[in-house]
Amino acid sequence: GDDNNALSQTKQGLDQAIREQAYFLWQRGGSPHGRAVEFWDRARQQHLRESAYLLWQQEGCPEGRADEYWSRTCAFENSSGNL
Repeated sequence: GDDNNALSQTKQGLDQAIREQAYFLWQRGGSPHGRAVEFWDRARQQHLRESAYLLWQQEGCPEGRADEYWSRTCAFENSSGNL
């Protein structure tokens, strides 16, 4: 129902944000032919790092727990449809 629709819209928005970032990185990298997956992966990793950092900040920047936030973010992203 509504949860699936919201998740679908969120996934579409996330895919679009990663697509735009990958294109930006590709252009900045000289627009090399045949390396789309490399730039997609780079954009996705950048998104994951930013998401983990924002989550860590929102929860008060707990010392010594950065790896936990990275793991939580990756697990959530992967459970949302294996980006």
